[in-house]
Amino acid sequence: MIETSMLQVLIALSQNENISKAAEELHVTQSAVSQALKNLESKVGFPVITRQGKSVILTDNGIRLAKVAKQYVKRIEETIEQIHLENHEIKGKLHVGSLYGLGKTWLSSRMLDFLSTYPELEVRLSMDFPETIIKKFEQHDIDCLIMPEHLVPAFAEKLDLHAEHTNLVFSDKFNITAQTDLKDILGMPIIFYETNDPNFYRWCREKFGVVPRNIKPRLVVNSFGQMLQAVNEGLGIAVVPTHVLKRSHIKSKLKTAGKDFETFSNKVSFAFHADEAQSYKIKELYKFLLEAVKDL
Repeated sequence: MIETSMLQVLIALSQNENISKAAEELHVTQSAVSQALKNLESKVGFPVITRQGKSVILTDNGIRLAKVAKQYVKRIEETIEQIHLENHEIKGKLHVGSLYGLGKTWLSSRMLDFLSTYPELEVRLSMDFPETIIKKFEQHDIDCLIMPEHLVPAFAEKLDLHAEHTNLVFSDKFNITAQTDLKDILGMPIIFYETNDPNFYRWCREKFGVVPRNIKPRLVVNSFGQMLQAVNEGLGIAVVPTHVLKRSHIKSKLKTAGKDFETFSNKVSFAFHADEAQSYKIKELYKFLLEAVKDL
């Protein structure tokens, strides 16, 4: 008889391709993972893994088995969730995915609040670049996404969560008023969040109706907090989400040109798998975050 624990090991390996990481995720020893694999292969009568250097790769048959195992374990978890739902409880696991910027500046603290409301729920928050997070979501390794609407996969179900705005921030070193034009802006040192910073280019299009080309930023830093610190030190100007500025501990030291320079950036969506539409955990998290965005 194949035990559920063997299937959970197989699923963990399909997601990590490393025995130590799989063991860490399952909170067991590496030897326990290795033994479970050995027992599983003995039960099914064919290899489910092959080694490539330090990585452990599933064989074609292992991949087929892992896919069915995910569906099997998921059905068990859904049944358990339904039982808890009937008892007005939220338990089990919930894996949430988001991008670095939104995740660090707002979502992570909100998830802590959510956990305090439902202490028996095990929540995992993954923050990464869009392509990585979306791939995990496609593989059903992530239950729901909180990210800009235009990045949400077409096959996902989605609900509106928040309309995000951006603004230009600068220090006393720069003289920017409501009359400052794009030519003047581009003549100043600019700080980007990432190469070809989408926030900056989108802001230019919304504010001036033009998307400039070949901008050479003075500084590129993958952290809104560090961007604001650099602006405060007079290293340049930057475009950041309004909610980031509002929550910054140095906001009183920074300047903007007011509402005239604030533009709509994008919608932030709450996305989930179609087969999770009736999940009580998903519904409660969305309701919780929808209330939380009011402080943005």
